[in-house]
Amino acid sequence: MSSEPFQILEDEPECREGSDSSEDNESSFDLIEKFMVPVVFVVFVTMRAMDRIFNKRVTDRMRNYNVMYTNIFWPIGVQLMTYLMVGGYIYYQRYFRRDLRYDWRFFLPGATIASGVGAIPIWKFGVFSVWDQLNATLTNLPAPFIDICSQSILTNLGLVWTVLLSAMWLGTRYDQEHYIGCILVVLSGLIAVTVQIQTGDPPLGQYVTATGVFASSSAVWYIIYIIGTIPQGISNCYKQLLLKDTDLEVMYATLWSGNWQVLWGLLLFPLNWMPLPEPAPTTIPSETGEYLSRAWSCFMGTAPLSFNATTMQHFVTVGDQQCAASGGSAAVWFVVYLCFNISFNLLFLWLVKRMSATWATIATVLCLDLTSLLSMSEALEGSEARPLTFEQYLGLFCAGIAMWVYTLKEERDRHGNIVNGAHAQDDSYRIAAAASSSFTSDRVTANNFNFGARFTPKWKGNTINHSNQKSRIGGEVGRLTITF
Repeated sequence: MSSEPFQILEDEPECREGSDSSEDNESSFDLIEKFMVPVVFVVFVTMRAMDRIFNKRVTDRMRNYNVMYTNIFWPIGVQLMTYLMVGGYIYYQRYFRRDLRYDWRFFLPGATIASGVGAIPIWKFGVFSVWDQLNATLTNLPAPFIDICSQSILTNLGLVWTVLLSAMWLGTRYDQEHYIGCILVVLSGLIAVTVQIQTGDPPLGQYVTATGVFASSSAVWYIIYIIGTIPQGISNCYKQLLLKDTDLEVMYATLWSGNWQVLWGLLLFPLNWMPLPEPAPTTIPSETGEYLSRAWSCFMGTAPLSFNATTMQHFVTVGDQQCAASGGSAAVWFVVYLCFNISFNLLFLWLVKRMSATWATIATVLCLDLTSLLSMSEALEGSEARPLTFEQYLGLFCAGIAMWVYTLKEERDRHGNIVNGAHAQDDSYRIAAAASSSFTSDRVTANNFNFGARFTPKWKGNTINHSNQKSRIGGEVGRLTITF
């Protein structure tokens, strides 16, 4: 039996009716493809910037309860929104694009449309998300004690880990333009804090609370934040490996990695019992019940009260006054944040699959630039809003130049092929997904046979029905040829 996959033939004489319509469809499709990356990029940058702004407002209010927020509220909230988004996506695919593969089974493990090579082992999505949860935990813990501009600069270090790991693990070949771009990103961070380090004004570790008051924290928080960027690099590279090598369905990956992330959050909750740098409080296991109650009160915008048995009076623990900061509760800003977060995460996966992990991380640099600029707005950032310094402007400008320099050359894989676009593990099963803007896989898996089928990249699928192994694409009927 031949291993040649299904072929959909587009040049059959009987399939050429309505060719004018087909040419119009292809022309429109080419136009969409031409501007798809720039459009997704602009939306991604905007969503990511707003995501960080509103996340900062939540973490500032949940200062004493960030482990609860990051490992319980955050993954569960994100996943609930993801289920709503995926439900709408399935409805669109089934009833507007008439793709009958999409139904309630999309929510189950082992879906054959999960990728271009069929079902993906569900544990791989666990690996997909465990690094994301570690990154979120280790960077959200210090978030209330580091100003948002410094956070943006430190987050750029994720690019360094992504480049190093992709070169060693994925075999990505970089040119000097790529290395220069990465060096400029690191220099942008140093430029932004040069005056602060030299003069000590303001001192390193100074930040603004949710109530608009200046406060100081341990410099150890900066080290924790930097360590938190390492899982980001690991996650980025693994995402590229899975998305490209299997032509993974982006929406399915978002759904199942999120399911796993809820579990990882629960398992990481005991971090709350570890001693943390000042001024974060430490909770012991026996106080977990009280901690959960206080965290919920804080999340809803009420400063929890503690009781002093000696004085027989109630008092507010240091830091808990942030829970009741003006401008809205943490819960309110969390709902706003979710709208931007799920969009940003989905588009990030799309860019990783379409371009590369490093390219998408470089793109995040501009997101962080925009975040820093938006953080000056009191309408968005509230009492935490502060103007940028001259050196911070220079650092942001340098980061923008880094993005420009990096994109002057294409990345290449270990075989010398351009990285842009998904590809199969086997060269004989390669497809240029760079020619398709769909979030789905560009290959169709036949349900009745253990064979693969694929679309010609420029076709736009309208109806797919595997019960009779037919495909109607762009008004033209293609024929599946099975080779034994």
